[in-house]
Amino acid sequence: MSALIIERAAPMMQLQDLGRFGVAHHGLSQGGPLDLHAHCWANRLLGNPVSCATIEITFGNTEFSTQKDTWLALCGADMHATIEGQPVPTWSSFLLKNNQSLKLSYPKTGLRSYLATAGGFDTPTTLGSQSTVLRNDIGRKLMIGDIIPIQETRFTGPAARTPPCYIPNLSDQIELRMIPYSETKQQVFQTRFTVSQRSDRMGLILDTRSPLPTHHGIISEALPIGTVQLPPDGKPIILLNDRQTQGGYYKLGCIMRCDIPKIAQAPPGTRVSIRQIDLESARKEWLEFCYFFRFLE
Repeated sequence: MSALIIERAAPMMQLQDLGRFGVAHHGLSQGGPLDLHAHCWANRLLGNPVSCATIEITFGNTEFSTQKDTWLALCGADMHATIEGQPVPTWSSFLLKNNQSLKLSYPKTGLRSYLATAGGFDTPTTLGSQSTVLRNDIGRKLMIGDIIPIQETRFTGPAARTPPCYIPNLSDQIELRMIPYSETKQQVFQTRFTVSQRSDRMGLILDTRSPLPTHHGIISEALPIGTVQLPPDGKPIILLNDRQTQGGYYKLGCIMRCDIPKIAQAPPGTRVSIRQIDLESARKEWLEFCYFFRFLE
């Protein structure tokens, strides 16, 4: 059986498939890739179902080898990937031969890359998912010396690249579209934010010089991905994949699902603005994404 060997580990590196669903009533988080767009393209380039796990690599500076010739794909942030010193373009598939090393440096732009292998990784599942959620003690960070088995596959190429029109332009300024709740104040659309260093896979914290007016909390209720909470300090939190299942802070609205990948690639200091979008437009764009990657048939 083929396997991927970690020769040098990034600061944060985890296995993530689409996530763990139907477990929120147990208090367990969804998990899954923060940049679903990059995850799906990495699998698509290899002919994998989008449900196959990828390795989410945060901040880069890692190295891999394989036990035999293996087809891989890398999408997301540009981490100056090389094989034996030769550049490997991001958003492409490629063959990593036995005794060769794939090296990733620190990201040129963005924050996270996703590494897929033809056939997918053959690791145990917990409650139907391979996804790592550290706050729930499910899975762990990948470390130096880890050997990750790969499913057998007949994939033989050829190499493929993501069409340029599907490759996002990562920058130090992003605009997020939010479906507002009925009492959302216009101030949130007029305020300029920056990504806080305290952000993580649970939530993106938005810093601002002028905190938003606070509101009384509400009775705790379920929290979908993208929910924008407003805690007492007036600095919004956009809840992400590893979020808690319930919360009682006041809610400004919900960032549309197709904009979450922008958040995944926003390092601390990134400038953020928020604009309004209606529910039907957000729903239509999300369904187009799902049909494109065959979440829905």
